[in-house]
Amino acid sequence: MKKTVNIIVFALLLLIFGSFMVTFQVRQDEVAFVETNGQTGEPINKPGLKLKLPWPFGKVYRFDKRIHVVTTPYGQGATKDGGSLVTQVYFGWKIADGQARKFMDSLEGDSSEKLMEHAQEQLMGIVGGAKEEVIGAKADSIGKFIFKSGNDSERVSGLDFELLENEMLAKAKPTALEDYGVEIQFIGIRRVGVAKENLDDVLNGMVKQWSTEAGTIEAEAQAKADAIRQTAQEEKERKIQEARNNADKQIAEAQDKATKDFKVLQTDPELAAFLMQLEALEKSVQKNTTLLLDDSMGPFPILRGLKPYLKEEE
Repeated sequence: MKKTVNIIVFALLLLIFGSFMVTFQVRQDEVAFVETNGQTGEPINKPGLKLKLPWPFGKVYRFDKRIHVVTTPYGQGATKDGGSLVTQVYFGWKIADGQARKFMDSLEGDSSEKLMEHAQEQLMGIVGGAKEEVIGAKADSIGKFIFKSGNDSERVSGLDFELLENEMLAKAKPTALEDYGVEIQFIGIRRVGVAKENLDDVLNGMVKQWSTEAGTIEAEAQAKADAIRQTAQEEKERKIQEARNNADKQIAEAQDKATKDFKVLQTDPELAAFLMQLEALEKSVQKNTTLLLDDSMGPFPILRGLKPYLKEEE
């Protein structure tokens, strides 16, 4: 009985290990190839459990169909004015739909890993070439590529990075697809630097640019200040002239009124004297005021009546 159990267990283990040798699993995000006796079959895109011959008669290549992001090494290129610019880019790529066969046949390697490494090496060369071509054509100088200009709210790069990235992609994408069945999804500029031999020139250029910007800002501020002072001076002169005009108008009106009043008072001198004395008395005696004066002083004789006052005046 024990011997029978051992045989059954051994048979099950043999079956399990044997199944690993003749089957393999394809995931949803993979494409696979089965190589049998040196001949590679058609790409397998449907996920699930698949059959193959055991090694060394059968071999499986599996590739991830998702996007792979790669960062290139730093590359040094020349600008049109003879400067040296150091740049680094990144890009994303994947096996193009329906191009798995071309991808497999155009690359070299004895394993899936080796084939993927070879693909990335070739793509780095394609992207690097596109980068050098585009940047070399656009970068007239280091300053234009890395300096920024404008005020704080509108500081923009000397070159449009997005435009450069789109141009790189337009140059690299067709070559990668045609040669290797690879679709480059995007290209981005990761870093921009300056070679050591150009560092002093760059720093001097930055100082010069900042000095120019400072001079421009100072001139704009001075122009605004002059405009404000001019406006204030014009407003001041306008207000003074307006006040003078109002004063002249009021004086003229007062003189006109005084002339008319004088003509009225001339018709009855006694009434005029009485009114003037009465007005003076009203202005002299205000609220909470006590005056100790002789009734012969100032306007107070009016308290004794208008006739005696007029006689004394005579």
